[in-house]
This record gives sequence, structure tokens and C-alpha cells, in this order.
Amino acid sequence: MLFHVTIEAYSDVVLDADKRLREILSPQLQKVMDSGKVREAGLLSSKRGAFFLLDIDAPEELYEVFGPEVYGSFAVDAQPVTSMETAGEMFRQWAEAGR
Repeated sequence: MLFHVTIEAYSDVVLDADKRLREILSPQLQKVMDSGKVREAGLLSSKRGAFFLLDIDAPEELYEVFGPEVYGSFAVDAQPVTSMETAGEMFRQWAEAGR
């Protein structure tokens, strides 16, 4: 099951707290990347955040992958992803059914 996950640092994490967050986050992000569940990832240039495309079996795995290091300092938005192939087939079926 694919999930598009966006994380964005809370606005009250500034100055010294931001520096401390980077120190804590660096090893955790390496664990995320080494988890074998990340298909794609990158920083979001317009904000203090990042995105991940994760291949996981259940939504609960998000907590295991990111841990309190991320959930404690970032707003996390996770959306399930439907492949374009699956969506195309669904739309075809709807069209055939007159929907």
C-alpha cells in the first residue's frame, strides 16, 4: 500500500530548537531511508518540510517508520495513493456502466 507522506516542522521550532531538531532528526531520517519502505523522498523547497512515498502494509507502520522524533516535531500528513493504472481501470469500468 502506497502512502504519500508530507512532514512540516511546527512553526514554534526555531533558532536553538531548530538546531537541536536537526541533530536529532538526521539519524532518524537515515533510519527512515534505510527502512526499505521508501520509494522516493525529498525536501520541499518552499517550506521546512519533506515528502516521502512509502510502500507499507498498514497505516500503523507510519508510526514505526517515523517514530517520536518526527511525530513530536512535525505535522504529518499521510495520504493513501492509488496508482494511475488502477484509477484508469476504475474510470473505464465507470464509463462502461454509464456512471
